[in-house]
Amino acid sequence: MWSASLFFYQSFLLCGYLYAHYMSRIKVKAQIWLHLILMATATAVTFSQVDKSTLTMLPPPSSVLINLLTQVGPIFVILSATSILMQHWYSAIFHKSVPYHWYGWSNLGSLVALLSFPFIFEVYFNLTMQKQIWITALALLVVLVFMLSVLLSKHKPQTPIQKTSTKSTHFHNKRLLCVVLAACSSMSLISTTQMINVNIPPMPLTWTIPLVIYLLTFIAAFWLPAPKQSLYTLAALIFAVFAGVLMYFLGGQFSAIEQLSMYCLIQLICCFVCHRTLKSIAPTSQSMTSFYLCIAVGSVIGSLLCSIIAPTIFNQLLEYPITLFLVFFIHLPSLKKATATKSLQFIYALTLTVAIGGFTLINQAYTQLDIASERNFYGFISVKDVPLNTAIERRLIDGTTIHGTEVLEGQLSNQNSYYHAQTGVAKTLNALQSNGPLNIGIIGLGAGTLSKYAMQQDKLTFYELNPAVHHMAQRYFSYLRSSRADLEVKIGDGRQLIADEVAKLFPPQDAIIIDAFSSDIIPTHLLTVEAMAIYWQRMKSNGVLLMHISNNHIDLMPILLSHSQQFDKTLLLFEHLNDNPAQLSSKWAVLTSNERIIALLSNPATTVDTERHNMITWTDERHSLLPLIML
Repeated sequence: MWSASLFFYQSFLLCGYLYAHYMSRIKVKAQIWLHLILMATATAVTFSQVDKSTLTMLPPPSSVLINLLTQVGPIFVILSATSILMQHWYSAIFHKSVPYHWYGWSNLGSLVALLSFPFIFEVYFNLTMQKQIWITALALLVVLVFMLSVLLSKHKPQTPIQKTSTKSTHFHNKRLLCVVLAACSSMSLISTTQMINVNIPPMPLTWTIPLVIYLLTFIAAFWLPAPKQSLYTLAALIFAVFAGVLMYFLGGQFSAIEQLSMYCLIQLICCFVCHRTLKSIAPTSQSMTSFYLCIAVGSVIGSLLCSIIAPTIFNQLLEYPITLFLVFFIHLPSLKKATATKSLQFIYALTLTVAIGGFTLINQAYTQLDIASERNFYGFISVKDVPLNTAIERRLIDGTTIHGTEVLEGQLSNQNSYYHAQTGVAKTLNALQSNGPLNIGIIGLGAGTLSKYAMQQDKLTFYELNPAVHHMAQRYFSYLRSSRADLEVKIGDGRQLIADEVAKLFPPQDAIIIDAFSSDIIPTHLLTVEAMAIYWQRMKSNGVLLMHISNNHIDLMPILLSHSQQFDKTLLLFEHLNDNPAQLSSKWAVLTSNERIIALLSNPATTVDTERHNMITWTDERHSLLPLIML
C-alpha cells in the first residue's frame, strides 16, 4: 500500500512538473489566470468516488492508484505545479534569479503535513471532518491564488537581456546526471523503508521516518549555498556503503533503536549528498522548469525500480545495496576532481570493487537457511529451516514476525509457537468442540497451524490476503494437507469476504478467529465498530470471536473493551508468558455471550481489569494507533 501510494505521489508530481514546464512557454499573465481556473476546476472534482466493486476486481496496486487518481489526482497535479510556477512568475515578472530556497519551503510544507496527520488530524478528527478541513483549506488557497493573480497582473514583465547563461549551458550537459541523482534519492527512500519494515521489530509510524529524512535533506540542500565536493563527502559515502552492507547482513544482531538509527544515518548521507549535488547543477531561470522536470522524472524512475520492478525480479531486498553502490558510483567523477592524487582516486575504485565483491560472497553464505522466498505487493515472505539443538524447525517468516513453525526432524517442544495447548485459542477451540462439529472462519492463514485443532466433522474457512502465504503454507508445511477437516482457503481481504458471505446468507459460523498481522499489528480496518458488526452477523447468536493481540508496542485492550460494552459481550484475556527467550509468548482475547463457554474458560487469570484501561472506540471514520502506543 505504501509503495503504491508513493509511486502515485511521484508519478503525479511528474505530471505537475510537466504541466508547469509547458505552461511556462506561454505569456505570464495567461499562465496565471489559466492556472487559477484549472485549480478551481480541480477543487470542484476532488474526492470523487469509484465504485468499490470495480476496485475489488483490479490487482491491489491498480486499485490503490485508481482510487487515488479519481479522488485527488487532478488537484494534486495542479498543487504540485504551483510552487514551480510561482518561482517562474517571480523570475519572469521581476527579472530576478530563481528563488530555489522556495523549493525548500515547499518541502517544509510537505513535512509539516506529513507529521501533522498521524499526530493531530488522525487523532482528533474523523475522516469526514478531515475532508471538510482539507476542502476548506483548498478553497482558501484558491482565493489566495486569485488575490495573487490580481496583484501580479498589475506588473508588466520586464524584458530580460537575451543571453545564454553559462550555468544553463552547464545544466543542459547535466540533465542525465540530474535524473540519476533524483532516482538514487528516491531509491534510497523506498529501499530504506523496506529494510526497516522487514528487519526491525515493528513499531508504530516507523514508515514516516525515511520520508521525513528525504524531505529534510531536500529542505537543507536547497536552503544552503551550492556546495563543492570534498574529502568529507568521500568519507561519508564510504561509511554509508560499508555500513549499509553490514546492516544488510548483520542488522538483526543490533537492537531495534540501533538498527533504526543506523538505517536513518545511511539514508541521510545518501539523500543529502544527492540533493546537494542536484542543487549545485541547478540552472538559471531559462532552464528552471527543465531542472524540476528532470528531478520528477528521476524520482518516478527510482520509485518504479524499487516499488514495481525489484519485487518482480528479486526474491531478496537487493535494491538496498544496489542503491548504495549506485550512489557511490555516480559521485566518483566529482570526487576525483576534488582530489589531486592518483592514489586517492585508486582508493575510490578499490572501495567500490571490494564492497560489491564482498557483498556477493557474503550474500551466498547468508541465504543457506532459506528454503524459499517470495515478494509481492504485500511484502517479503520466506521459509527457513532453523537448527535448534537436536531438531530442525521450519519457519514461515514475514519480516521479523514468525507466522508459523513446524518441526521437521528431532524432538522439540511445541511451546515455541503462538498456538500450543496453553494458549487462549487452543483452550477456546477445545471448549467449543465439546459441543459438536464446528464451522469456523479464520482471518489470516500463516502456515495453517490452526487447522491441526480441527476435527473430521469440522469446517474451516481461511481468509488470506496474501496469495504468497497460501502458496508457502501449501507447499512447505503439512498442516493443510494433513488436516481432517473440510478446509477452504479464500484469497482476499477477510472483512470484505465475510461481508460478502453475510450478504449471500451463508450458514452461520460458530466462531471467527482474527490472526491477521500487518508488520505485527492487526490491520485497523479489522477492529472497527463496523467490522465487529459484520463478524457478529456472520456468527450464530452464541458465537465466539477470538483475536490474537500479541504485540510489544500496541495495547489493543482499550479497543476490545469498547467493543465488549457496545455489543454486550464478555471479554476474556489469555496471556501466556514464556521464560525461555527462544519460546514465543502470546496474548489472545475472546469476546462472546455464550454462557457455556464463559463458564468453562472464565477464571481470575482470564478476567479483564477494566479499571486499568480507558475505552477507545474505533470506527471506519476515525481510528488512530497513537493513543495505544506503549512506551
